[in-house]
Amino acid sequence: MSSFEQAVLIVGAGAAGHGCARALRTEGFSGPIRLINGEGAAPINRTLVDKGVLPGLLTAEQIALPPLPDVEVIDARAARLDGTERAIVLDDGRVLRGIAVVLAPGSAPRTLDAAIAVDPAVRLHAMHRAPDAEALRRAIPEPSGARLVVLGAGFIGAEVASHFASAGARVTLIGRSPLPLRAALGAEIAGRLAALQSERVDARLGAEVRAIRAAPGAGAGDAAVVELSDGTEIAADAVLVAVGSRADAAWAGFDGAIPVDDRLRAEAGAGIYAAGSVAHPPTGAARAHHWDAAVAQGAHAARTVLHDLGLGDDPGPWASTTGFTLMVHGAVIVGRGVRGADARETVAELDGGGLLTEFADEGGALTGVAGWNAGPHVARAAARL
Repeated sequence: MSSFEQAVLIVGAGAAGHGCARALRTEGFSGPIRLINGEGAAPINRTLVDKGVLPGLLTAEQIALPPLPDVEVIDARAARLDGTERAIVLDDGRVLRGIAVVLAPGSAPRTLDAAIAVDPAVRLHAMHRAPDAEALRRAIPEPSGARLVVLGAGFIGAEVASHFASAGARVTLIGRSPLPLRAALGAEIAGRLAALQSERVDARLGAEVRAIRAAPGAGAGDAAVVELSDGTEIAADAVLVAVGSRADAAWAGFDGAIPVDDRLRAEAGAGIYAAGSVAHPPTGAARAHHWDAAVAQGAHAARTVLHDLGLGDDPGPWASTTGFTLMVHGAVIVGRGVRGADARETVAELDGGGLLTEFADEGGALTGVAGWNAGPHVARAAARL
């Protein structure tokens, strides 16, 4: 076998791919590593798009991931996976083969449902890449008094709404669920967050969007009118769509995320692995939707690769113990681990108005913890995960 085929191929240079390549090197893999970057630009820390680039605190260059020594980066998009041959066909026609292939292409922003009538003249904004943040800043150069409609009350929507509201914009936050983020935060913290949002912005929680039209006389551009299912119309100087993400795996032949076993081996064939938001672990395990979880999962996939190549110990089943931080209207919400679908929630009120929620499985084992202005308490509880 040629040295070219002795390479480990990693599709995706973001959190999971970068974490995988780094772990392979630091844990002793000396062969070639080829990291396929399909972004069309330097890979970035996506958590800093809305937290750093949107408020103008950081540039795209400043949130770029550090280069990895002795790792070849190939700037091209993966177009097809040949699981039998452990090969990736690139969009320029090149074919790369390796002793192992790790699929870590990440996710793409989910678009609005086809049932929502969207005027093609309206420019809808996303918040996935640094240029997205820069485009929204250009659309609302002077936030004070500007009208922003945010579709989606999840992590991104909540933080963007908070940023513009604090800058003086008139923000309407529209979410389908009456209690957004309950699946991640639990009922008590999600309820407190919903109440805070209702105080600070025009929160339309449990609402459905029917149509988005260009504002009268505006022509093509950012200005729009958002119509809800109850007939309410909301004027906007810009509209952000933050309705979640989808696994970027269609190019590899998957309808949705990539099924993996508890060591992150993909069902696509021997020597194929998946990590990050594109990987779908066995029932009961959570997908790695957050940055730290994707980095850790990439490293876990690397250890499984090393074990399967006879170069390391069995890393054991993947389990999420990483977390996230959400900053909204002055509140800091921190989570670690996961809240299972049937989790039992134990809530404690803390001095100073904080909240701590612990999530346990049917056997009583702690699987996750979330806190409202309770960082030290979350850290102590997370040590038991």
